[in-house]
Amino acid sequence: MKFIKALFLICFCLTACTGRNGRPEDAEKIFGTWSSDGERPPATRFIPKEASLPEGAKPWGGTVSHHLLTDALINDWFTELADARDIKTFYVLSPSHWGLSLYDFSLTQGSWNTKDGLVHSEKEGCEKLARLFNVPFDDEVFVYEHGVSTLIPYIKKYFPEAKVVALAYYGEPPVNMNLAGKLYETIKKVFSVKDEDSFLLISSDFSHKSNVEQTAAKDAKSRHFLTSLKPSAWTLGICDNRPAMYLLSKLFTEKTQCTIQRGTDAYKLSDETDPEDITSYFFTYFWEKED
Repeated sequence: MKFIKALFLICFCLTACTGRNGRPEDAEKIFGTWSSDGERPPATRFIPKEASLPEGAKPWGGTVSHHLLTDALINDWFTELADARDIKTFYVLSPSHWGLSLYDFSLTQGSWNTKDGLVHSEKEGCEKLARLFNVPFDDEVFVYEHGVSTLIPYIKKYFPEAKVVALAYYGEPPVNMNLAGKLYETIKKVFSVKDEDSFLLISSDFSHKSNVEQTAAKDAKSRHFLTSLKPSAWTLGICDNRPAMYLLSKLFTEKTQCTIQRGTDAYKLSDETDPEDITSYFFTYFWEKED
């Protein structure tokens, strides 16, 4: 009997101290990235810049691709951002691919591995958003979510001490306006365009699954939204992260400016791209014009 009781106590302790996968409940979740997995970005054509940030501009947000095909462009985007300002926390807003999210908004307190070391979540910020969205953490989404993991190695390279608050949600059309509205109402409680420590990183690819002519027509609409900065034009931001376009439109002020560093597409980058299945990309910065 004593042996059975002792065995029961041991099993109870093990169950109490570990999760369903046998790891301690408080063990850090660590996700892989293309960098930690030794993947090499593909070679592509050079795409010249359209524009650079004006001297003294301090971007508070921007759009950047999560396709590794655009590696050279992502690098250049982060290079210019690092030259413009310091950032302690990146709010990474990503579409939730593959339908893995259990809730409208997916969050994690995990870390991401890169060849240069770990990038950690800013846990207090993650906890606050989880409370505001009223959702538990949804770690399994981020095992596969390239909308976040593609960008993490660049954050580590250019902002080695920065932390992230990663958020994923359904981003494809048709737009769920309740979700888009909740995204804005929640993010504005934790982020401001005047924030000197944080940056709103919109992980987004634009036109999808179109031929050359269709891609050009869709990109013209997206460009109109990005250059006009008219809040009412947010529906013209044709991309896989529509709620973020709505969020941006609500954050724009009379002083907001947009610098389009590059606007291009996969067909221009690589001969390997199917001309009937093109994805396009806009690399942008949003900043406030001083008086």
